[in-house]
Amino acid sequence: MHLLKQQHIRQRASGEKALASRAGRARGFTLIELMIVVAIVGILAGIAYPSYMDHVRKGNRAKAQAFLMDVAQRQQNYLIVHRQYAQNLEQLGFADGDGALSLGSELTELSAAYDISSMNMGAVSGPPPHFSMTLSAKSGSLQESDGSLCLANTGARARYCGGAEETPW
Repeated sequence: MHLLKQQHIRQRASGEKALASRAGRARGFTLIELMIVVAIVGILAGIAYPSYMDHVRKGNRAKAQAFLMDVAQRQQNYLIVHRQYAQNLEQLGFADGDGALSLGSELTELSAAYDISSMNMGAVSGPPPHFSMTLSAKSGSLQESDGSLCLANTGARARYCGGAEETPW
């Protein structure tokens, strides 16, 4: 019986040593495991980033379209009062106290993608008075491939104005 007890103690001690040696090795990750994780993260980022940039581009376009609609509404109000359309944004209330172009914080963000300060108002005194505004994307911006946006007093709205690729928005 004493021999059996000693044998059990030896087996138990060798089992604890094996467990301790395995626990010592399992503390960190192997290089292969880390490389697999990096590859998976890279693949996910490669898929997600273009999709994210597409959503940013669409968001900027929607803001620009809303801006054009706001300007068109102001043009109609200006026409009622002055019997002609405004020639610039300052006449429509986008001016500071000194008469210089003043954009709010949201339009300042938008001006990073679109050239608001030199927007073509396309106002013609008439008869009959009409306008055809064009808002061009800035070169080098995310919106550059998105084309310009156009809006006329008739309600006609288009992207890639005047070109063969012109499409309504």
